[in-house]
Amino acid sequence: MYKRDAKQSMAGRLLMRTCFSKLSGAFPECFVLSRDTSGKPYLVNPPATLTALSFNVSHAGDYATFAGSTSAKVGVDVMKVELRRNTTVEQFFGHMKRQFTDFEWQRIRSPGSDRGKLFNFYRYWCLKESYVKAIGTGLKFGLLRIEFDIGQIEDDICRTTTVAIDGAIDSDWRFEEAYLDNHFITIAVQGEVSAGEDVEDNVKVVKFDDLNVNKDLLDDEKYFVSFDEKKECP
Repeated sequence: MYKRDAKQSMAGRLLMRTCFSKLSGAFPECFVLSRDTSGKPYLVNPPATLTALSFNVSHAGDYATFAGSTSAKVGVDVMKVELRRNTTVEQFFGHMKRQFTDFEWQRIRSPGSDRGKLFNFYRYWCLKESYVKAIGTGLKFGLLRIEFDIGQIEDDICRTTTVAIDGAIDSDWRFEEAYLDNHFITIAVQGEVSAGEDVEDNVKVVKFDDLNVNKDLLDDEKYFVSFDEKKECP
């Protein structure tokens, strides 16, 4: 693995610490992170201002994403729209047939082109991942219990998608979908967010070079050393 390939994972770690610092006023290196049995990260002995914090991180393709709220449950996922090498769209879909309902597969396959089908597939996958990340179960939650009715994308944004759980619409959830540089990014939000935390007003894109990369901001000094010694690319 080259440095360019490891940047997304490192960026996710740095984004978490940067956001924790901004929310609490503490230095980024003060926070201790761990993971629960589902693999979801959490803060160990968080400061009082962050005890109610729900947060999530995801990375794929060229982006790492972070979402957090002190008043609502949130989950985030990002996926690059691409087809794996040496496979066809139908072969790829065949491996994923148990992840979507019949209604969802109908919507995924509705475009006439393979590109359109992949576009819909990754959109649906991001929606499912963001939801199960928000509830903290990961993919252990039966994905066929979740059914999305996707809304219209306008100017690369959609805020009208709805979700049904076990056949019943759950209006307590809303989804912020964005299409950016051939990537889908989806934030799932349960409940009302407090003033100043609304998704529409708090989306920010930062470059990796703008993050403060140093060993004190990472959980493991060996991880930083290993990263720092990698070549940037082949």
